[in-house]
Amino acid sequence: MAQHIVQRACAKLRSAIGDEAVVRSSFIGDLRYMLGALESIQPVLVERAEMEQFRNTPAANWLQLVCSAAYKTIDTVNELHDARPQAAATLTRKLPHLAIVKNAMAIEVQETKKLVISAKQESCVLSEYLADKRSSRFPNYYPEITEQRKTGPVFEEAMVLGRRSDKERIIATLLCSTEPNITQEHITILPIYGLAGSGKTTLAQMVFNGTHSLQGYDFRVWFHVSPQLDFHALGNSIICHVLERRQEASDMEGMEGIMKRLHELLHRKKVLLILDDLWEEDPIQLQLLKSMLTFLGDKMDVIVTTGNQAIARNICTVEPYRLNRLSDDTCWEIIKKSIGFEGGEEELEKIGREIASKCCGVPSVAQEYASILHFASRDAITWKQFMEMSIWSIMNYSYSSRDAIISLARFELSYRSMPPDLRLCFDYYCAVFPTGHNIVKDDLVHQWIALHLIEPSETLSAAQIAEEHITRLQNMSFLQTAELDHASGANKGAILLTMDGAVHNLIATTFLENSSYHLATNHHGKLDVPYGKYIRALRCVGCSNVEFKGGSFPHEKWLRVLELTESSVLKLPDYILQLKHLGYLKISKFTGLVTLPESVGHLKNLFHIDLSGCSRLAALPESFGDLVNLTHVNLSRCHGLTELPQPLQKLGKLVHLDLSFWSCFEGIGERLGGLTNLEHLNLSHPCCHLVQHRSDLQGLKDGLCKLTKLRYLNLSACLNPIFNYPQSQEDSLKFLGECVSGLSSLEHLDLSHHTFLFGLPASLGELSRLHTLDLSGCIRIRKVGETKCLKIIIDPSKCRGLESCQFVVRVDEAAYRSTSNLAQLEVVDCKELGISCLERLQCLEEAQRIRLVQKQKVERLKLCWTVGEARGSTKVDENALLGELVPPHSLRCLEICGYGGETCLPAWRIRCNLREVTMEDFPRCVALPPLGLFPNLQRLVLRRMARITTIDAGALSGGNIEAFTRVSKFTIDDMVNLKEFKFAAVDELAIQKCPLLSFGSLPPRAHRLLISDSDQVMSSSVRAIDGVEGPSSPVTELVVETCNLPLGDWSLLHHLPGLCSLTINNCYSLTSSPEIISALSSLQSLCFSQCHEPMESLPAFLCDLTSLQQLAIDECHGIQSLTEDMLAKLTGLKALYIWDCPELKKWCETEENKQKLAPIRINFEKFDTRKTGVHPPEI
Repeated sequence: MAQHIVQRACAKLRSAIGDEAVVRSSFIGDLRYMLGALESIQPVLVERAEMEQFRNTPAANWLQLVCSAAYKTIDTVNELHDARPQAAATLTRKLPHLAIVKNAMAIEVQETKKLVISAKQESCVLSEYLADKRSSRFPNYYPEITEQRKTGPVFEEAMVLGRRSDKERIIATLLCSTEPNITQEHITILPIYGLAGSGKTTLAQMVFNGTHSLQGYDFRVWFHVSPQLDFHALGNSIICHVLERRQEASDMEGMEGIMKRLHELLHRKKVLLILDDLWEEDPIQLQLLKSMLTFLGDKMDVIVTTGNQAIARNICTVEPYRLNRLSDDTCWEIIKKSIGFEGGEEELEKIGREIASKCCGVPSVAQEYASILHFASRDAITWKQFMEMSIWSIMNYSYSSRDAIISLARFELSYRSMPPDLRLCFDYYCAVFPTGHNIVKDDLVHQWIALHLIEPSETLSAAQIAEEHITRLQNMSFLQTAELDHASGANKGAILLTMDGAVHNLIATTFLENSSYHLATNHHGKLDVPYGKYIRALRCVGCSNVEFKGGSFPHEKWLRVLELTESSVLKLPDYILQLKHLGYLKISKFTGLVTLPESVGHLKNLFHIDLSGCSRLAALPESFGDLVNLTHVNLSRCHGLTELPQPLQKLGKLVHLDLSFWSCFEGIGERLGGLTNLEHLNLSHPCCHLVQHRSDLQGLKDGLCKLTKLRYLNLSACLNPIFNYPQSQEDSLKFLGECVSGLSSLEHLDLSHHTFLFGLPASLGELSRLHTLDLSGCIRIRKVGETKCLKIIIDPSKCRGLESCQFVVRVDEAAYRSTSNLAQLEVVDCKELGISCLERLQCLEEAQRIRLVQKQKVERLKLCWTVGEARGSTKVDENALLGELVPPHSLRCLEICGYGGETCLPAWRIRCNLREVTMEDFPRCVALPPLGLFPNLQRLVLRRMARITTIDAGALSGGNIEAFTRVSKFTIDDMVNLKEFKFAAVDELAIQKCPLLSFGSLPPRAHRLLISDSDQVMSSSVRAIDGVEGPSSPVTELVVETCNLPLGDWSLLHHLPGLCSLTINNCYSLTSSPEIISALSSLQSLCFSQCHEPMESLPAFLCDLTSLQQLAIDECHGIQSLTEDMLAKLTGLKALYIWDCPELKKWCETEENKQKLAPIRINFEKFDTRKTGVHPPEI
């Protein structure tokens, strides 16, 4: 770490020396000297000092001196750049000021030079000191530690507590059959990851030595990987283990030979391989390791232990196992068992439990405490002394033991494995944040950037590098995501981070004494910040008085981060306005602060300001607009602001604005509209909802629509004055739609706690990047429709009025194995539920988790897989998935779309209440499910099932003799290969786009028959077969659509003796024959619609239909009149319907023709075939 700071200082000096303006100055010689002095500090010495600093005060003091010299050099160079001479035009009038500046810089440079010289001189002293220490108990420390850390499978399981359930879960994963969503053939790689010292190796040893559950392995091999991954050593180790001989130097041979030998030895063998302590992070090397293991044998199970979650994700073939910390009770049990404490001493047990709580759930720490307590006096005073010692002190106290040294090394090596700039960031966190502290991630990132701990690279910004650092610390289990306090509403939408207690207590202790950061808490006097340190960050928490001893602040030149919270002072301390390098300023919960001084505009480098909780702050000074580098402003809970401050409009770089719990309604829309670079806006929970605020809020839509870069928008409870006002629901939805319609970049939208919001605007579905929608507390909302990219609906269980939810499965690529968002439906229970994109599910457990069978409000359910090329691969067996999505007994209507399995036989029990079933787009399905098991089924739709050739009611009955007796409507649509149809009588049968279907021995049994685009059905000649029952439900109404056969070839009409209503829609030719006319002798109602050929008159056969009572002519533009012959012969015609036939309508409306049509009721409206008013003749 120190070497990295020195390198930064040297880079700054080189840059300054190369600056022409600096070269002409009188400081160039001093800068060159400082560069030479810093370059003379040997990296080897710095590294050795960092190894010794945990045990060695001279080494720690020297490192502090070096870091201070390097930091002061960086700051001095920055000062020198700021003090460069200005243009000649202004030089003359500023000569006195420049003289003062030059004199101050001369003093500054000399002070820095002295500090650098001191660091150089002390390096010689330390080098001699460390040379004398080589004979100490820590010679060649890390090589010895690395050697001592080598592990094997032998251990004493009787001493292990709290890991039995972990062992059982690991064994269950190894024993279980391959999951349907995993495409592996013969290898399982199961990583165990967690914090150093948490017991990963011990757990692997427990599994390795399992004698009952894992007897099927031919070989069990243990290999300790750390510190470097060596494929050669791994291969030879496996060979030697299988051949039961020791590994010698002669065993070493080329990798090609090793792999060939391994394949021979392990062919058709089942192997359990433990790879303990894997540190390799290079994804390429890990992929090579995975390929090597896959090549080795026919069945290999591999357990990998690692402290890094990223390594676990890159090497695994099944989900990595996170080893959680032990409970405090278990840690106390470990201590009791190790020291033989049997209880009976209440005071000692109370202290012992306090000690156990300091172990932070890490068993190795508990064992270290136990090793000390074992030999200590068993009295309360002694135990209290140990309880008050830090974990690090305890470790050092017992470092003579091998276990203690290993425990130290585990944490120390994890720390030392960090890149230097990451260690700088980590050290800062340890120094200024206490154990258990939660911090908003963006705040932490901004503090790192303000301190210049992170420098942008050629390809990545400082913020992007900070994100990578946080991810790495999380992968190492050093940082964790903390839960938000939803009750307070604070930090909603933010990510909170916290540090693992064991890490903080064990590693951070070292840095609190020797850092450039200072933390003061609950301080009621004057702060005493030491002059000997160059303070770059200061946090004062709960300090009622923020003055300094001596009356002045000694570090105004160096401070970059300042946080002052929880104070009742009435004005800001004057020293804050002198902090010209300040980048991050937090003045939070200053309950007495009314205004900021005008001189606040002098803080030109400020980019983050947090004034949250300054409840009496009434205005911002005009100079606030001069803070042109501000990107982040937090005015949350600044209740005194009654209007959005005008100076904010000048902040063109502003990307984050928090106005939550606000009162500044006036001018809100207009002033927000000028902040066009905003990405994060929080307008949640206004402090009051007065009638006069409604007009101000109505202008909000005009401002929001201009914020096209907005990614996060929180409107929680913000629009209640709009929605609560007496107006139509349509107007409310229109307003909301206008607010969000232009936000093309929006990813997160919070609409929670709008109690009078009844629905969502259609424009919401057009926000293609929206992935999170919060509807918590929208108790009257009834329907949630589909949006293009929505991944998460937060807490819809609190939407008590929700009746319809259309949910799209999305995938979180950042999570391991790309987990889906289906778990969001766990709390949803509404009347109508649709789930689409089911192919995105990653495992059956995701479907199990939503417990669909328990959602007793669901009456309509739609389950959909994507159809066509957009579908992608499916990771979960679809029939197994249907088996997990068992619908509740309340279900009335079920629709399944896009199912890709060959069979559709979900393991469902009989659903007695199911009334409607739709199955469509089943491209591979060859067998229909036993639909007859649904006794109350009334409507059935089968659509686009290309491989179904036969529909036979008997085969679908499932043995139910009363199957399909209640089906009233059956639709068969776009079944291109369907050839045979045998089904029970129904009220309505629709056959559409079935080109190969024809009725054979049994004519259709339905009161109403619709045949569309199915010519072969219309040309069917039903052949009577002995023993085959005729139609018990004769067809009385027939609708024929899009038939390319001439009417004379419609043979099916001969087998419909009870037909009384016929509709002919968009058919090719109406040329008839005497045989067909005789088949229509009982016809009472006839409709011609969308005549395919331009007909100028109705067909002649119409005159022979003497039973006709109703005639309808729809959209037949060519027909201009009715013939007198037809009117004379159709003596029974009672009603004539004419729709969209302009010429025929004109003909009917002439006075002459009105007389001819007088006996007939003329209706110029569309004919409804279902309301013919005719009845079938008795047969």
